Amino acid sequence: MAHVNPQRNTKNWAVGRLCSVALVAFAAGLLTVSCSEPVAPRKADDSTTTPPPVVPPTPTPTPPPTSDTSPPTTPASLVATTDGPFGITVSWQASSDNVGVSGYRVERCAGTPCSGFSQIATPTGTSFSDTGLNSATAYTYRVRAGDAAGNLSGYSNTAGATTSAAPPPPLATLPAWVNALAVGQWYEIPNTSIRSVDPAVTPAGNTGPRSKIDTWTSIVVDTRNSKVYSLAGGGHSDYAGNEVDMIDLETDTPAWTELLAPTPPAQVGNCNSYYADGRPASRHSYYGVTLNEFGDRFMLFGGVTWCSAGGFDNPVSSYNITANTWSPSSTHGLLPASAFYTIAAYTLNPLTGDVYAAASFNYARWTRASGANGAFVILNTSGNGPKGDSTPSGMDTTRGRILYLGGNNPPPDHHLYTISSNSFTAITPTGAVSADVSAVSNAQNTALLYVDALDRFLVKLDGAGGTVYQINPTTFEVSQFPTTGGASIPTTVNGVYNKFRYVPRLRGIIYTPTGNGNAWFLRIVP
Repeated sequence: MAHVNPQRNTKNWAVGRLCSVALVAFAAGLLTVSCSEPVAPRKADDSTTTPPPVVPPTPTPTPPPTSDTSPPTTPASLVATTDGPFGITVSWQASSDNVGVSGYRVERCAGTPCSGFSQIATPTGTSFSDTGLNSATAYTYRVRAGDAAGNLSGYSNTAGATTSAAPPPPLATLPAWVNALAVGQWYEIPNTSIRSVDPAVTPAGNTGPRSKIDTWTSIVVDTRNSKVYSLAGGGHSDYAGNEVDMIDLETDTPAWTELLAPTPPAQVGNCNSYYADGRPASRHSYYGVTLNEFGDRFMLFGGVTWCSAGGFDNPVSSYNITANTWSPSSTHGLLPASAFYTIAAYTLNPLTGDVYAAASFNYARWTRASGANGAFVILNTSGNGPKGDSTPSGMDTTRGRILYLGGNNPPPDHHLYTISSNSFTAITPTGAVSADVSAVSNAQNTALLYVDALDRFLVKLDGAGGTVYQINPTTFEVSQFPTTGGASIPTTVNGVYNKFRYVPRLRGIIYTPTGNGNAWFLRIVP
């Protein structure tokens, strides 16, 4: 047998082992490798055994990625705000997610009650403006959040809004007397004293039929056709007549007409909310007369009714425009609380027909769509609000806010109410002329209204002359609106209240300062 060198053989064994492992691992491409060890030659007298093989450790496989199964949190505090006749904006508080929110799904349901939601948008932000809607229609919304893995949150609360009625088409031709006016020009409308329609039998009272304008009352405009109404004006011991008078401004020769005669004297009761024939008693209406276009009604809230002893009353009454009738006394009930038995600030939201009331730091909303005849709800607002007593107010329909300015509360009310958040904030009127700012900021029993065509509030203070103030609705800067021709306008008797009213189809303002005198018109829009 050939002689074998043990040292060389050992070396060859070691090299052979290593090469064998490397070749097997490379050829197989496996993470787990098995190999056999070559047996080293040994001498005849060598009784030792071969060392055990050394097996390399097995690597741990990398696990596949874990799927995202966690949905985002539910969007909160969804609110909906009307954007005129054809749009609604919804907004909400953002959702959160363990990876990230990729967007939201907005769903809408139309009608009252609605009968099924459908998805209409997938915004990435926390608001959405829904356009192209039908006018005078209720819509309800809900929102849910989603992430990149397709997980969806629960639905938010639902929020609804009603688009406003489409504005009446503009007049193809303005009446000649309006068309002749320049912007800012006052015009005394001939033969328009409300005394021209004194009842055939004069109702009782100390001051007679002129009280319909003079005794702490307001007029109201049907903005659909530019007709102006006087409704049961009088009250206290001044005048018992509860007649309805109307003047149509879209004619070439406007004149008052008695639409509904007063309650006969034999049926007039003293100190009752309604007379024996079921019609409401005459009243000092203050700011409490508004148009309910959706119900084809005018609403009357509280006031001081015909009563020799005086005192504030609490009825909520309505006059049906087309039917030319008063609603029964049981139709609307009473004011929501005794705090509102005063000269409250009543503000119409023309987009919804709702009326907001503020009195003695109490706040409520008459919700037009609540039941067949509306209902009051107390508002639990946030922020410090106005006192509201004798305070003029106006609804900014562009931004969904109500401005309260003035009143008999020291210091005067300087507040803004945001409908969507049900909250008040204080504002500070400014202006280049400090006297103008002071006059507007401290006034009470005056007129304040918003004109969307100008994007300005307009204010008419008591006193003679045609001075009108304008207020920027975002900066609250006060300045005078340029006017001409109003020097001979008389002072009012017992306050302006809402005797200064916007007539959008005629692009101007109707003003009835006194019962014995004529009505005046101010052109404000080209």
